[in-house]
Amino acid sequence: MRRTSRLRTALLALTAALAAAATAAAPAGAVPATGSAAPGAAPAAAAAVGPVNVHLTGIGGGPQNIAAAAAYDSLSRQAAEFGFSGSQCRVTNGPVYQQVTAVYWQAMIKATCSGEPAVSAPTRSLNRLIGPNGEHISTVWNVPPGYTVEGSLGQLYTSPREGTVPLYHCVVRKDNFLSGDVNCEGQTYVSRLGWFHPGQPADVGTLPLMRCMVGKHREFFESNTTNCEGQASGGQLGWIFTG
Repeated sequence: MRRTSRLRTALLALTAALAAAATAAAPAGAVPATGSAAPGAAPAAAAAVGPVNVHLTGIGGGPQNIAAAAAYDSLSRQAAEFGFSGSQCRVTNGPVYQQVTAVYWQAMIKATCSGEPAVSAPTRSLNRLIGPNGEHISTVWNVPPGYTVEGSLGQLYTSPREGTVPLYHCVVRKDNFLSGDVNCEGQTYVSRLGWFHPGQPADVGTLPLMRCMVGKHREFFESNTTNCEGQASGGQLGWIFTG
């Protein structure tokens, strides 16, 4: 891949514009517990609320310098959509170029935005995504390349409400799962998603949010059905607002 002095200068400018807040992570350990009690319940003692970390990919096309600018533009739009300023984001990879024709290039830049995004909507949809190999992610944030939305599991609050606790996106051995524990039950922390009800409230509409497992490798996914759509149950996480 070819980089000109002008492009190196552009990359430095991009990195400066997306200057950094570090991504928080917890060390990986054992597989999260999957008993009959609610998994990943928040500890009794008050714990710090984990940050939001959103991983974005910007893609642009055109002559090499235009492709990089378009990729940066794409990143900026995505960050703004989720309420992040440039100072909350940092470039983590790129621009990486692929030459399509003699004069047309595709550029890809990856960035991570961390901290507290500005929010205007009271809720965000928790969407269940499926990847190219059948793996699942449930998130309120962006859809990673190669994933498609299977549907919404309900709405997470964007700020705390009475009787709610934070819900987190975690990873164990590259398998994504949700937890009410800021320490991700000893696994790797990815991001805070929002707030949900650990117990069923009497005054708002909710659905159960279940931790489920499928296949011989017991891959995690989330569901609103208490029988986990015919798959193995890992317990109920709590209750999610339905609007």
